[in-house]
Parts: sequence; structure tokens; C-alpha cells
Amino acid sequence: MFLYRKSVVCPVNDLIFMVMNNSRFTILALILLGFGVTGIPAKAEEQERITVNNCSIAPLHSAKIASDRPGVLELMAVEEGDEVEADQLFARLRDDAATAAVEIARKQTENDIEIRLAEKTSEVAAAEFDQAVQANSDPNLQVVTRYEIRRLKLSAEQTRLQIEQAEHDFAVKKLELIEAAERLKEYQINTPISGVVVRRFKSTGEAVQQGTEIAEVVNFQILKVEGFIDVADSWNIRQGDPVVVRLESPNLSSKIRDMTFNGNIRFIDGAVTPVSEKIRIWAEVRNEGSNLKPGLRATLEILPTTADSEETSD
Repeated sequence: MFLYRKSVVCPVNDLIFMVMNNSRFTILALILLGFGVTGIPAKAEEQERITVNNCSIAPLHSAKIASDRPGVLELMAVEEGDEVEADQLFARLRDDAATAAVEIARKQTENDIEIRLAEKTSEVAAAEFDQAVQANSDPNLQVVTRYEIRRLKLSAEQTRLQIEQAEHDFAVKKLELIEAAERLKEYQINTPISGVVVRRFKSTGEAVQQGTEIAEVVNFQILKVEGFIDVADSWNIRQGDPVVVRLESPNLSSKIRDMTFNGNIRFIDGAVTPVSEKIRIWAEVRNEGSNLKPGLRATLEILPTTADSEETSD
């Protein structure tokens, strides 16, 4: 970059040389040098990385799968070491009675005889009432008593209400089918998360109670790297800041120790640990190649972006 003066472009070094040869501009030259004037504007100083040692590694997502109801295990569809997907069939309880209940409810929803019978009865009652009214259309000839007409009118209205009752009962039967189908689902146990079956506590044929743990599934693809930072550093980081993770165990090969894993800060504790006066943080890290092992210790490097963001907003 060049400095401009009276539309003449001069490099900064030449300008300083000229003013140094002129006593009248000696002070100006000193000022220019004092402020570090160069042809390139100075970049904002990058925020220093924050290194956190002795961090723990643990799975971010894990689940101990339990039964929703008591029963006998009819099927265990997985073994230890199997990879499973979320909502995959994991196990099933013996469900003969529940299956029969669903079939009974389904048959009831296929039977609308009560509605059709109520409709026919209503047609007959309405016709009898109309005939009675028609018979008494001549005011000089009262064939049907007033009491009988009122009775026939009530009967016609009652049969219309019976249609509504039959339709209501039929709708309830449909809901009972849905309820029976949902209860049947309780006998089927699905995995809540994707991952690997690390432990299986029950086998086919064993009885379980509601809440009995059947197996444990762990997702090793996304890990949680947790450590503690100084209080002073907590003002320089925020959620979402990128991190770089390295394993620090001396028993590992140099190839493994040199590997890096990328992630982002997901949690910054708002409270200070009383004894150490440090703040707990953890980052979500993708376990590329499954080389990060829960239980090992790691070094976490945080690349703060707060300063850059503030400059951008300004």
C-alpha cells in the first residue's frame, strides 16, 4: 500500500527518507515511525489458543435399555458388539394375549350392525308417526288419539338418538383398536439411539419386570471431552468455539498421539469449582476412525473466536 499526497504516490520508506533530510519535517518523521506506519494495515492480533490438559473422554450418547412392562423375553435380536440404529427392534416380550386383544378390537370395528339396525328402526318409527299425523289431517275426523301421536313422536325421536348412540359406540370401538395396538407396542423394545451394544443383561426366556435393564448401547462416534479451565480464560471462550483434541497417554504410539480430532465447545459451566477455582467445560468431538477411546486422557486446544466476532460486529 502507498501513501497519497497531492495525487503523487510515494512509498512510505521514501517519504520518511525525504522528511528526514528536511529539518522542518523531523518531528513528522519521528511521529510516523513511532506509530509504525507501513504500507500494509496491521491485522488484528489473533486470540491466543487455550490449552486444557488432562481432559477426560466419555461417550456423549449412551442408553441402558429397559422394559416398559413385565413379561417374558420371547426374542433378543442383538448380541454384544452389534451395531444398531435408532428405533431398531431390540427385543420382544411374549405378546399372545395382547395380539389377541388387537384382533378382537379390529373385528369389532368391522361390525356396524348396530348403526344399520338403529337406522332401520328409526325409519319405521318415523313412518308410523307420519301416518298417524296424516290420519288426523282432517280436523273433523280424529282417528288417532293425541296421546298415541305423542307416543309415536317420542318413539321416532328416540330411534334417531339411538343412531347417534350407535355411531358413538362405533367410534369408541375404533379408539379401542388404537389403544390395543399401542399396548401391543409395549411388548416390543426398540433402541432409542444408534450405537454399539456393549452389554447384554438378559437372554431369551428370562422374565423381566417394568424398568428391568436388558442391555446397554453406546454411541462411540460422537464423544464428550471434558476438562477445567482457569476462571480468567472463561471470558475468552464461548459455545461453538472450535477445538482440537490430542491423546496424551505416554503408552500410545507416536502415530496415535499425533492424530488430531476436531470439535466444538458445547458447555461452559456458569459456576466456579470452589477448591480449584476453575470452570468445567466440555466439547463435542467427532471420533473419526474410532481412534478416540473413552477412558483415555486428552489435551484440548480451544481456538477462541470471541475477539474476531466482536471486531466483525463493530
